[in-house]
Amino acid sequence: MSLAVVLVGLALATNVRGVTAWHVRRSMATARVLRRVPPWRWSSGGPHEKRLARFVFLERLIGAALAVVGVMILVGVGYGILTGQPVPMVK
Repeated sequence: MSLAVVLVGLALATNVRGVTAWHVRRSMATARVLRRVPPWRWSSGGPHEKRLARFVFLERLIGAALAVVGVMILVGVGYGILTGQPVPMVK
């Protein structure tokens, strides 16, 4: 499981084959249907490309965090397998 988290995190963080931009575009298209703005308060929220770039950057940060967490879990599992006991926790 941790290997899958690492791979997904790296794919999002490095934008492998455009997976991050693709995911953000699909998410924005889905959220557009759910977004309801009253007619008297219409706001575009900035140009579409600027919002897209901001969300791609945010998703790349989330991908990097996922990759780091996945590596930490992998190290913990490896330690547990090699020593035969779980990682000692601070109480």
